[in-house]
Amino acid sequence: MRKILLLPLFLFFSFTGFAQVEGPTTVQQNHNLLSGLDAPNEGIGIKAGVNFSRVHGSDKDNLGNVSGHTNFHAGVFAQFAFGEFFSIQPEVLYSRTGYERNDSTFRFNYFDVPVLAVFNISDNFSVHLGPQVGLMIASKEEGNEIDLGPYNTFSYGAAAGLEGRINRFRLGARYVHGLADLRKEDDAGNSINQDIKNGVIQVYIGIGF
Repeated sequence: MRKILLLPLFLFFSFTGFAQVEGPTTVQQNHNLLSGLDAPNEGIGIKAGVNFSRVHGSDKDNLGNVSGHTNFHAGVFAQFAFGEFFSIQPEVLYSRTGYERNDSTFRFNYFDVPVLAVFNISDNFSVHLGPQVGLMIASKEEGNEIDLGPYNTFSYGAAAGLEGRINRFRLGARYVHGLADLRKEDDAGNSINQDIKNGVIQVYIGIGF
């Protein structure tokens, strides 16, 4: 489990460290190319916010009368500018999603890694689009751990959102549309093919450095 928890952080710092392992000349050239254009969004930072999650798909009624679940996400990001208009932003997030059914709350804890294309409409406003992959590390019903076996622990989807920036502070909203089925087995351990997927609206604040 410890190796699973460390994997997303290893990937993130490997990615962000790539630009720092080059020789002095190359680093200076990259600095001139990226920062010399006064790119409005570049750097590293932390972020946290609220998740408004619910399930979607043609088979979601198989779960019964379900409603959305509110929880949180938090993590780190890095942004690499390729001019004044375009940037790439990878993130590593700890994110809690789920749904509510009758008197029970089903919660799923993920490490998510979105890699977003950022289009800077102005110095203070940007549009974010890109893929996201995730790893489910825990599932709970009413706070009690339940077996991960029936679930697809690897998830993937697409994210899109808007972000505003004032100085080093960021405020944004994003929708993540899950494309992987939530479950792969029923409670008896039989393989199933159910169109039930996660969808999450995220509202967040961030601080860049």
